[in-house]
Amino acid sequence: MGERCLRSFVKVSAPASIANFGPGFDTFGLALEEPKDIIELTMDVYETEIETVPDYSIPTKKNAAYAAASAVAWRNKAAVPFHMKITKGVRPGSGIGSSAASSVGAALAMAEAIEIKMKPEEIIQASSLGEKMASGSAHIDNVTAALLGGFTVVNSRNPISVFSIPPEDLPQFSVIVALPDIVLETRKSRSVLPKEIPLEDVVENLSLCSTMVHAIMQKDVSRIGNCLKDHVALPYRKSLVPGYDRVQKAALEAGALGFSLSGAGPAVFAVADSGGKEIAKAMENAFKAGGFKCQSFITRPGRGAEILEVG
Repeated sequence: MGERCLRSFVKVSAPASIANFGPGFDTFGLALEEPKDIIELTMDVYETEIETVPDYSIPTKKNAAYAAASAVAWRNKAAVPFHMKITKGVRPGSGIGSSAASSVGAALAMAEAIEIKMKPEEIIQASSLGEKMASGSAHIDNVTAALLGGFTVVNSRNPISVFSIPPEDLPQFSVIVALPDIVLETRKSRSVLPKEIPLEDVVENLSLCSTMVHAIMQKDVSRIGNCLKDHVALPYRKSLVPGYDRVQKAALEAGALGFSLSGAGPAVFAVADSGGKEIAKAMENAFKAGGFKCQSFITRPGRGAEILEVG
């Protein structure tokens, strides 16, 4: 099939996402309505190249998108040169699924370009290789959310089995994200996790995870916020985000229903049913009080990756 590229151009969007969503370490994911990466794939070229806008100076063959797109091509015996332009709406190293958005968009675009119908699990598998390229771990919570949208749960990693609740079936709530001016690589965030977790902490997280799914099904936003706790990863990771406790306190006092670290960080997020602007400002000010610049945005659960244009 090496010569059979049936589409010369594909444009895809893929959203930011929050991994773990509180207690669901490497299991829960939430796709966000904004921001998004835009991936433009062109097949009629002589040499493979990936460019990012802005330019993050990542060599093509070390780009997560290269690993994901190539995995789709090689799997389907269609390894041909391609050019990919990734307009990064999701800032790398931010903790809101930047490499996952690029990887999912790249894998989906390649599958569309070579006109191969792939199951979601196959796209997720290919995208996980992008995550491994970026962070050293082929985790699939972010990529699952970025592909399927809404709230997602990883049932099994081998074989891959996942399910999602689409955004239209979720309760209405705002997600307020604060991005401090800190770059925190996922590799580092994973390296601080202990090899063993106390049994009582595992039991606490099992209770929180079970209650979280029930709260989402019941559209109980207050209980969703109350379940944004974690006894497995957060106690070890929050020290990598200076001022975490101060920012959490500020968000809750401003009216947030819950607060947690987004994925590996440094982004933090709060959920609320009202007062998003006040909460965002409180989080920004709390980071600034600790000497860190901070940007924030208000969004909501959103759809997964979408094919925007085919030519």
